[in-house]
Amino acid sequence: MQRVLVLLALAAVAEGCATAPVLRKQSFDFKTTALFKLPCDTPEVLAAKREIADDGHETSDNQCNSVHMLRMVDRFMTIRESDVANGIPGDTIEDVRAKGFSIFTDREQRKRRPNTRPLYGNEALAAVGMGVAPPQLQKIEEIKAYTDFMAAHYGEEYEERDMKQVVDRFCVNRRDSHELGDARTFAIVWRNGHVFKRIIKGGPINNPKQERGFLVCPGDFIMETVKGVGGRAASTLIPIP
Repeated sequence: MQRVLVLLALAAVAEGCATAPVLRKQSFDFKTTALFKLPCDTPEVLAAKREIADDGHETSDNQCNSVHMLRMVDRFMTIRESDVANGIPGDTIEDVRAKGFSIFTDREQRKRRPNTRPLYGNEALAAVGMGVAPPQLQKIEEIKAYTDFMAAHYGEEYEERDMKQVVDRFCVNRRDSHELGDARTFAIVWRNGHVFKRIIKGGPINNPKQERGFLVCPGDFIMETVKGVGGRAASTLIPIP
């Protein structure tokens, strides 16, 4: 009798996994500066709630997690970079603040905004893809000139991330996963008080994957299986003499 129950449990597990995943895990990664966050009563949010069925994962804390990404991108692109040849000095820090970008939440600039960071010197240049290796400096005037050059650069980064990942918890012959959402980093660098460079890194992400192979899923395959499809037969999964 025990042998029959064991065989039935294993058959159910194999049948369920051979054609489709038995269980799928959903994870969410949401980061925002809240600079362009949409409130719950915004028409865009209300429209999304009507169009997308409730999957049971939203709570009162995260149901309004929505960023007007297109508006943020459009506003960011209005920031003027310096163009010496055409006599354009570039936006000042005050100009950028007026366009809605600040790493502080108060006028006194004492409270840092989440998911932002200030950048200085070479770190600021590296954020916009222009990092440089320190040259070999020996003379005092060379060292001073390099230090002054780096001190003239100040930057800021703003991170916006709204990602959802769905992945098979366990399976036999394949594992499907899907990463979907939007992840962008906005970087601005000033040189001597005027915008020198501003870039947007990242963008929309739609990355489905499928891995094939026997037991490619995590090592807790057996435990998850016993708790799921084979739960009723768990008591019979004992060594058979």
